[in-house]
Amino acid sequence: MTRKYQISASLRRVMANDAPTVADLDLNDEHITVGVDDTIQEAARRLLTVPGGILVVLSDDAKVKGVLGYKQMLLAIDKEIDTTVATCGQHMEMDFMEITPQDELSSVLQKVRQRSPQAVIVVDDNGDFGGYFSPSDYQESRAIVKSLKKLKL
Repeated sequence: MTRKYQISASLRRVMANDAPTVADLDLNDEHITVGVDDTIQEAARRLLTVPGGILVVLSDDAKVKGVLGYKQMLLAIDKEIDTTVATCGQHMEMDFMEITPQDELSSVLQKVRQRSPQAVIVVDDNGDFGGYFSPSDYQESRAIVKSLKKLKL
């Protein structure tokens, strides 16, 4: 009986003596996008579809302008705003850090620890949104980097 084993992208990179990068992670979960001019009501509807996630607020040209999480939503509602009129751009959090898919995980982890942004966003070479580096991605990155250190790679 022949067994087939799949090798993760991170392990393939290590075997090729390449440091693991952001591109080795699945960055398409735990977020959904919303437009700057979309209403808070629309944002709430979308946020309900990604429990524990966030909304990435994009401009019309796919540039990240901010993020909205449950905290920002609750603060907006607490102010008794009209959610059918108020926009995401008026209530978004703008403390986010941009990284690229080519960034090495160890470097990203160090920058996140130093800066402690509200969100870490992946952008491509043109600055267009490419994904959300979620808390679970952070944990996965820590595990990968820790494993590589133990293997002295």
